[in-house]
Amino acid sequence: MKKTLFVFLLALLLIFLGMPGVVSAKSPSVKIIISGGGLTSSIEVTDPQILGISNVWTGQFLDRSRGTAKEPPRGLRRYEVSFYIRVADNELKKKYVVYYYPNPATEPGYIYLPAKGETWYSLNVRAIIRDEQDGKWNYASPAWEDLIKPVIAGAEAEQHQGS
Repeated sequence: MKKTLFVFLLALLLIFLGMPGVVSAKSPSVKIIISGGGLTSSIEVTDPQILGISNVWTGQFLDRSRGTAKEPPRGLRRYEVSFYIRVADNELKKKYVVYYYPNPATEPGYIYLPAKGETWYSLNVRAIIRDEQDGKWNYASPAWEDLIKPVIAGAEAEQHQGS
C-alpha cells in the first residue's frame, strides 16, 4: 500500500513538473501601472530596479519598521498602483493593488492597503493576506520611494507639458 501511494505521488509530481507554461504563483512583478494623482493618463513602469523592490509577496514597498499610521496628512495626491505578474502561457495578470500617497515634504509617503469590503481587497488577499496592514495606512519604504517618486514626477511633468 505504501509503495503504491509513493508511486502515485511520484507520478503526480512528474506530471506537474512536465506541464508546459506553468509559472510559480509567486512570480516577481513584471509591470506596474500607476494612475490617478496628477497624471492625465496612466503610466507603465518596467524598470528592473523598481520591479525588483516591488515584489508583491516580499512587500519591500512597505516600511515595516515604522508600523502603521492613523491616516496621512490631508491634501496628498492619491495614486493607484497595480502590480502585474507573469502567469501561464506568458500572460500578464494584475495581482495586487495599493494606493500610494507621496508626501511632497521630507516626510515619507503612505501606502494604503484596501480593507475587507473595499475595492481590490479580494484581489489582494488571493495573493497575500497582511492582517496587520490591510485596511491601514502604511509608510512607503524609503528605497521604493526613492525610485518611484521621480518616475511619477517625470511623467506628470511630461504629460502637463504636452497638454
